[in-house]
Amino acid sequence: MAIRVLLDHGVREDRIIFVTFLVAPRGVDVLNRVFPKVKIVTGSADPALAQIWAPGSGDGEGRNVLCIKPGMGHIGATTPCSITLRRI
Repeated sequence: MAIRVLLDHGVREDRIIFVTFLVAPRGVDVLNRVFPKVKIVTGSADPALAQIWAPGSGDGEGRNVLCIKPGMGHIGATTPCSITLRRI
């Protein structure tokens, strides 16, 4: 979404640098396919993903999401799903 906003405001794709603490290779693959000229800088890449159920906001609906588990990549996160990568 943030990359799309930058592009919509006239920033050239080859001038965008996506900086993140931790990525999953699958997420990088998707980002490279959608925005091939964006440079990616990351602290670490972790190959493992977890599929969890993310409940809706009281409407009784939810969705399955792929996320990085807490502690993966030795980051010591305490949240149930640190980074949502894509919907299933």
